[in-house]
Amino acid sequence: MILLLSLLAALGAPAPNAAGPTLAVEDTMHTEVPEVLVRAPRVTLDEILDRVARGEARRESLLTDQNFRVAMRVIRNVTGSGDPRLVEESVWRVYRKRPDKVRAVLLRRVQPERKKRGANSDFNVDFSPGMGEEIVHFAFQPEMRKRFRYRLEGRDLVGDHLIYRVSFEPRSLLTGAPSGQVWIDTNDFVIVREEVFFRQSPVPLVLKRVHRMIVERRRAADTWVLGRVLLRAEMTLPFPVVGNSFDMTLVYDDYALNAGLPDSLFVDARGR
Repeated sequence: MILLLSLLAALGAPAPNAAGPTLAVEDTMHTEVPEVLVRAPRVTLDEILDRVARGEARRESLLTDQNFRVAMRVIRNVTGSGDPRLVEESVWRVYRKRPDKVRAVLLRRVQPERKKRGANSDFNVDFSPGMGEEIVHFAFQPEMRKRFRYRLEGRDLVGDHLIYRVSFEPRSLLTGAPSGQVWIDTNDFVIVREEVFFRQSPVPLVLKRVHRMIVERRRAADTWVLGRVLLRAEMTLPFPVVGNSFDMTLVYDDYALNAGLPDSLFVDARGR
């Protein structure tokens, strides 16, 4: 009988003729996994940098043409005094084709601050014909290795993707080059995210400080492409349009890759 009561208590069942509440007994199970000694050497930082250079080159070589939509949004007075306000919102359709063709078509533009202040607030984005997206991997090009220092910050497992985090900084502060950190997807060895920090302004006569720039990529047809660019900057002197500071956001979507764009698409009304 004592053995039966003990068994019922262990199973969380009420004991016969027991008075008052019955508390469940929790049994915590412990397990151990034996240690495994891994003898294979880890990939070195130099090997990672070499693989990124090859991965980025391979990604670019697979693209013959592309077209996508870009939405740009600029907000003024994001730091200090003054209320944040929309300066401009514009949407573009961009076409690119190897080796040197590019066309950008403005689809929509809203400029509320231009009417209020009577100043030109056009923020024209320069779309290059290249497929390489140097804004992402500028510090990881082979010819730039001697200008930067690199450090492996960590390895993260995200789903079935192994991500390397690598930081970089200029070897000389006199160059004005930024520092930052990138996230490298080892499935393709391409950079999927980048955070850039500026120790000093790249254009001190105009910009007092660039707080940070973030660049993110996304997948389109099994290829990594630009997804979003975020930038915050302070002005050296307040400008009529952007005030003392501004945020700029670029969102890229609606991609079509290797669609066979005709050369005639890049000929304007003047026959060029």
